[in-house]
Amino acid sequence: MPPRERVTAFVRKPPAALLSYLCTGKAGVTRMCGLMNLDKKQWSSLREGIKPLILKYLNVEKPLARQSEADLARLKKKALEKITFFNKYEDNWAFDVLLKFLFTHRYVLAQAKQRCPSPLSDTEELSQVRATRPSAVPSAEMLHQFLRSIKASHFLFCFMRAGLSDDLSFTEFMASPFTVKKSFVEAALQGTASEDEIRAVLAAALRY
Repeated sequence: MPPRERVTAFVRKPPAALLSYLCTGKAGVTRMCGLMNLDKKQWSSLREGIKPLILKYLNVEKPLARQSEADLARLKKKALEKITFFNKYEDNWAFDVLLKFLFTHRYVLAQAKQRCPSPLSDTEELSQVRATRPSAVPSAEMLHQFLRSIKASHFLFCFMRAGLSDDLSFTEFMASPFTVKKSFVEAALQGTASEDEIRAVLAAALRY
């Protein structure tokens, strides 16, 4: 087990209503970072650090509600051991929020599973967990360029909030089947874009 870092700031659990809202994944990364007292680099590192653990202990092809209690308990125990940054949150509430947030965008987890289909060993897990020492700020420049090319830059935040928060996730999205693209775009732009705008984004994605 890696040494636990000293907790220098304690973040209280938000009110129940706000906590439930955060767990829906609709709050957006900027607001979540603010409430979790994180910068964008720490958010990205927490997200990337927990992914290999999720892939090892859960079946990302099923909704979170259909995961077994035993598997969820094993995941939480291992995550709190390996990602000591969670210790700064009252009742480790940030773990629950992040897990539910990631499962609202299971497409990203499914893509990660395709890249790493075999369960990771503890040594491999540890090498991937970098939550409290982020090394770089992820770039969403490819997404921005794509949207700018079709004069749809105003949808940038919608796609980033839905999970296309860096160049890697954008590349994976573009490599996915059309049915996956269609479902993702419709969900990301629901209530924001017209049907014509959604069709324009999908047409551009097919030509990309």
